[in-house]
Amino acid sequence: MFLSSNRKRISRTNKLMYLVLKFIRQKINLKMLNFIIYFMNKKYVLVVDSGVGGLWTLKEIKRILPNENYVYFMDVLNAPYGNKSKAKLLKITDINFKKLFRIFDIKAVVLACNTLSSACYEYLQQKYYNIPFIKIEPYFEPQLFIGEPTLLLATKSTLKNNKKILEYKSSKNFYFKGFGNIAKKIDDCNGQYDLLGFYLYKKLKKFKKKNIKNIILGCTHFNYIKNQISCVFDFNVEFFENSGKVANQLFNVLKYSGKKSKCKKTGETIIVKKFKNDKKI
Repeated sequence: MFLSSNRKRISRTNKLMYLVLKFIRQKINLKMLNFIIYFMNKKYVLVVDSGVGGLWTLKEIKRILPNENYVYFMDVLNAPYGNKSKAKLLKITDINFKKLFRIFDIKAVVLACNTLSSACYEYLQQKYYNIPFIKIEPYFEPQLFIGEPTLLLATKSTLKNNKKILEYKSSKNFYFKGFGNIAKKIDDCNGQYDLLGFYLYKKLKKFKKKNIKNIILGCTHFNYIKNQISCVFDFNVEFFENSGKVANQLFNVLKYSGKKSKCKKTGETIIVKKFKNDKKI
């Protein structure tokens, strides 16, 4: 009696499964099936900065990789990064990345912050060894600026931790200016960057007599205040920064690793400013 009852139950289950599969095969069209597969396999490129600076880099990335899905993490709670020690930045990054990797399926990371790149790139690359990391660094190619007075603007942390900058810090015709909280000031402007005109003049006026010809932007936030910086030097300077190079690096990494999206639709961008119940680290 027990065996007979069991057989009937199994038979009914098999019949139900057959009907479900038949329905799926008949009713779900190819487009819906592709959508389900896409949703289940959704992977993101993570772009990280303390504020709006990295959005400039993200714009360059999306220009050549429009079909990727992006998570832009804007760490407003711990901003600015520029006046923090390397140890503090490592702690902040460690905590944030654990949360981000737990929530999202990340296939590549772009550190769209020169400060973060200088302090944390090697550590993150070792910890997440199976994920490609792209870092942004100042466009510092001394051989391109030989004989021309060149000013590199960056955060104090970048000037302290970037090995390439340290190597050339005593070079002739190269000048360096570090800022502590400039990124926060730019974030707080809400697009009204002329408010920073006098502040920038006070910080940079001593370099006017150096006859500066080139300005290297060692912080992605500086892209938003190029006009105000140029004004200090009578609009007679040329700017250099690396967002375009970073975008090309990411394109090549995704292409040659087979991780480049095959989707033909424009990808989505999720902006994360903080996590639930987050506190300043």
